[in-house]
Amino acid sequence: MAGQNDTQLDRIEGLLSQVLDRLSRMEERQNAQSAQLESQRAQLTEHSQRLRDIELQHAVSVATTKQEGKRLLGRWGAMFSLFLVILGAIGSVLGKAVLELIKGAP
Repeated sequence: MAGQNDTQLDRIEGLLSQVLDRLSRMEERQNAQSAQLESQRAQLTEHSQRLRDIELQHAVSVATTKQEGKRLLGRWGAMFSLFLVILGAIGSVLGKAVLELIKGAP
């Protein structure tokens, strides 16, 4: 009986050793996967920051472009107004000249 108990104990010890080996390998894989996750999390954070910076630059660019467009429209409006004033003055002078010609004609 003692020989049979020793054999059973040896088998149980062997099985426990296998279980412990498997648990150790699982723990090592879990640690490796955890390190990969941390690395990916850091990359994701970096990409997120870059994306925020690009979005901010784009927003600033769009706002600046709109302001430039408004400024240009304002300049063109001012030039058009000046053109109308000059055109009105020329029309007035021509009108007076035509009236003088009509009055002076016998």
